[in-house]
Parts: sequence; C-alpha cells; structure tokens
Amino acid sequence: MEFTLKEKLMLATKYRKYVESSNHSYKLSGKSLVILPDNDIAFKMAQLFSVRAKGEVYYLLKDSICNFYSNQIIQNSIQYTYNDINSLGLPRDIFVYKIRKHYFENIIDLNSNFSRFGAFLCLFSNSKVRMGFNYDNSKKYYNVILDSNYQQDLEGTFKMIKHFIDI
Repeated sequence: MEFTLKEKLMLATKYRKYVESSNHSYKLSGKSLVILPDNDIAFKMAQLFSVRAKGEVYYLLKDSICNFYSNQIIQNSIQYTYNDINSLGLPRDIFVYKIRKHYFENIIDLNSNFSRFGAFLCLFSNSKVRMGFNYDNSKKYYNVILDSNYQQDLEGTFKMIKHFIDI
C-alpha cells in the first residue's frame, strides 16, 4: 500500500521519535507478542502457539473478536479497539507506549497482507526481533522476513518462526 505525500509528511514528523535510537535492550524480558490477523487462520495459529510454544507468549487481539478465542489465549492477550487506531490506520501514541512498557523481545506479525497497524507497531515497538511476512517494503518494518509460501501451512510457519527465535 502506497502512502500519499501528505501521509508521508505526517509520518515523518509525528513518528520520528519512535525510530530514533532509544535503547532499552537491557530490559528485554524474553517475552513474545504475536499479532493475530482477523481471519480464520488466526484462530488455528493461536491454538498452535498456545500448545507448542514454551516461552512467554502474548497475543494482540481486536476486542470485537476476542470472544471466539479460548480463555487461555484471552488471559495472555492485549486487546485493542478502534480507538487505538488513528485516521491513517496506525497505532496511536498511547497504545505504542502500552506495548513498549512490556519490553517484548520478539514481535511476530502474522498478517499475510500488509497491515499498517501491525507493521508500524512492530517498527515502533523497539523489540529485538520484528518478524513478518514478505510483501512490498517489508524490509522497512521487519528485521526477519518469513517466506510467504508458509502462510497457509501453519506447522511450517511455526517451525520457521521457531527457527529464528526461542519460543
């Protein structure tokens, strides 16, 4: 998705404070945040992570669909509403600070299509590993890019993620 000139200027002025080097790597806790998309694959992927992951895993869920998940996943989730998203589709400052307070070491964006909210949240989170699928300009947002062929193969996706991080 391409930004207009107006959106690029707004991004450059408003969000440059997140991209500047604010190092809090000494506080990283080993926790992981999985950004779940809004489709049926997300339910299966969340179940796979809750069963197979050994580390401390949290999930980012939209509050309108959290009733479809199990109680175990809801207890380990951070929920967001439409109030946490600004007019450009990006996370608001207060939500970014809420995520940064957790000091997640790994953030995994499982959106198979470009999601401004998920991609920019990964970028602004200042985590050690920012992982997402390959699409146009994904190198700007993620430092580990997953092959898009694994999007439908849940086991393969989990193995690929486990290959890069200890989860």
